[in-house]
Amino acid sequence: MENIRVPLSIEAVQQRATSLLTKLGSDAALERLAVLTTGYTPDPEREAEEPTYYDYPSLKVPVWHTEIIWYFFFGGLAAGSYLIASLALLFGSKEDRTIVRAGYYLALLALLPCPPLLIADLGRPERFLHMLRVFKVRSPMSMGTWSVMGFSLFSGLAVVIQAARDGLLGKWWGARLLANLPQKLFAVPGAFFAAFLGSYTGVLLAATSVPLWSRGKMLGAVFISSAFSTSSALISIVLRTFGVPARTLHKLEKLEWTAMLLETVGLLAFLRHANRTARPLVGTGPNEHGHTFWRFMFGGGLLLPWLLQTLSLLGGKGKHAGHANKKASKVGILIPLMALIGGYFLRRTIVEAGRSSSEDAHISLWNARH
Repeated sequence: MENIRVPLSIEAVQQRATSLLTKLGSDAALERLAVLTTGYTPDPEREAEEPTYYDYPSLKVPVWHTEIIWYFFFGGLAAGSYLIASLALLFGSKEDRTIVRAGYYLALLALLPCPPLLIADLGRPERFLHMLRVFKVRSPMSMGTWSVMGFSLFSGLAVVIQAARDGLLGKWWGARLLANLPQKLFAVPGAFFAAFLGSYTGVLLAATSVPLWSRGKMLGAVFISSAFSTSSALISIVLRTFGVPARTLHKLEKLEWTAMLLETVGLLAFLRHANRTARPLVGTGPNEHGHTFWRFMFGGGLLLPWLLQTLSLLGGKGKHAGHANKKASKVGILIPLMALIGGYFLRRTIVEAGRSSSEDAHISLWNARH
């Protein structure tokens, strides 16, 4: 007899969520987490005696604003959605075509805000055009710009082919020609640009002199795993809304679970290597962002949805048949929604904590010595 998946009740989810978040509620608990993950124990008296230049910051504070945070977030969604759709296209079954369709459409939709956000952050639109005049392999910013351009080409091509196959472009000869193009052939180079786009933002941060970011050898891996987790969450929400085969949703859930696990491991490795420079990210003192990081990113946006996804997968062992109900369970929507929120706060807290670390004269000089 087939095993029937019994979703967790919303009451059980709320009880588990409340219990976990309550444990992360006190400053003392957050400080213990900060010390445990970074391996650095603050010593205010000793730190106050460290030599500085009249406590003036030795670095210029990054001028990145909210536009860059959203650019990182939407870029990750675009890259992850394209990669997931391409994997489903190349290695999936017929019923996984819904992932292909949703992934390619969502990749283009998530990509559309990226150029305006990037140009808005530059301040002057012509600066973006100047970046296209050069091609520097050793410059993460230059390579990132060209990766956006290359990814835009393949993402747009994938959507046009998919739209022609879905009959959205009509039945004229041009639409039939586009529908017959080898979509799999274009998916491979497009996946290369997508992987680069999803990871280069972390590499770009690590290439700066900002203390927190400069010690981020794992940031590229963290960002690409976050791109997978948030994108699989977004695709899952869309497919649950319209109703798809339960087997397909199960594959997305396993992918999301794996991506969140890799993201957790990479993030913990990053914090350990960052050591003292991670204090602005995980600490609870003035100008530190530990409250937001631990509660909204790590706790509510990564650890909790991973645990709930684990319970959901364990409760759904066996074969999966039928179609998901259009009125998906609240828990089924809640888990990917929390993962999406966590992906946003990952980028927000890292960017804001990076600015804080560059303002701290003690951390800047400590980082230079180590």
